[in-house]
Amino acid sequence: MLHFLFTVFLFRFPCATGQQQRLIQGDHGLYQQGVSYANFVAHKFQHLQGPVLDSCEVYRSTECAFTCVDNAPCVSFNVALSPNENGKFRCELLSEDKFRSPDKLTDSQQFHHYSIKVSDNLKSR
Repeated sequence: MLHFLFTVFLFRFPCATGQQQRLIQGDHGLYQQGVSYANFVAHKFQHLQGPVLDSCEVYRSTECAFTCVDNAPCVSFNVALSPNENGKFRCELLSEDKFRSPDKLTDSQQFHHYSIKVSDNLKSR
């Protein structure tokens, strides 16, 4: 199976609240000085059937990734393979991933699933 990895960096410009640093829930990484990041792996022709936090329409899968990174409970997402009549793709933000719910990952001709990359050291624990 072909897997792709890409990293999403989200630059934020926090308001003057005094909050300079916080750890984002899940495996997203560190939010410090206005930067969040995540490494996503594409699972082509796969769909994770779980609780959908939110759904939206995007022009590219990277837009869905940015939305996930900006939503702390989001740990993975599904993106439709085909655009709708407006040229946009359905994006489903999920609070589960294929590692927490492997039984919910199914073959799909309509979606690709993206999960945060887990290092090989963490998989063996």
